[in-house]
Amino acid sequence: MNELSTVEREFLLNAQTLREVLRATQKAVNVTVATADLMKLKDNGYRMCFAKKVGTESYNVIWQSYVDFSENNTFSWTPEYQIFRTDTFESEVTVKVSSNPKDIGLGEITVIDKYGILSDPVTGGEETSINVDNEYKATHVGISQVSKGVDGKVAATPIYVSENECMTGKASFRPVEKVLIWFEYNAETSTMFTDMKTNSIEVDLTQTDNVNVKYENEKWSKI
Repeated sequence: MNELSTVEREFLLNAQTLREVLRATQKAVNVTVATADLMKLKDNGYRMCFAKKVGTESYNVIWQSYVDFSENNTFSWTPEYQIFRTDTFESEVTVKVSSNPKDIGLGEITVIDKYGILSDPVTGGEETSINVDNEYKATHVGISQVSKGVDGKVAATPIYVSENECMTGKASFRPVEKVLIWFEYNAETSTMFTDMKTNSIEVDLTQTDNVNVKYENEKWSKI
């Protein structure tokens, strides 16, 4: 086996350092639920749901949903992403991953080859986006992101699936630090949707790392 060159070793070290820095860049939303509202929501089978913004597209995947929420909840995330391919986008259906997901960072690009297999990402494409070069056929592209839930568990789950098929060629997807929060009956993590049928609040963490919101008397407010 050939040893890595000095340039290759430096590139891998820089990439590792960047990933470590990104992991330390945590965003968090603190959600307070008034006691009376908490009891009513739980008695009626509602879950606390979160969705993440990608580009200028509408929110379209339930990033996480929680049945075990309480009066005080913290939901946080780091800019650690995965990219995958899926054959369909269908509202009210759980995302079904059709390829092995690949860890990917902003400013990196993966190739979907003629077999529908994703390559290991390398530097390339728009610096603030997740990039793909599709050599397969028209297909839907999905993005997952790491989060730490109100239950304390860490997981990477879908935040976005392209509603329209991505044609062959290059495409870019730019995660935005905006999150939608709402309560929904019996909602499941990774469910795709096309419209928001319930009361929700959007929080913007572009310029901050923490936001506090409250749900009281069936209304959302920022605190």
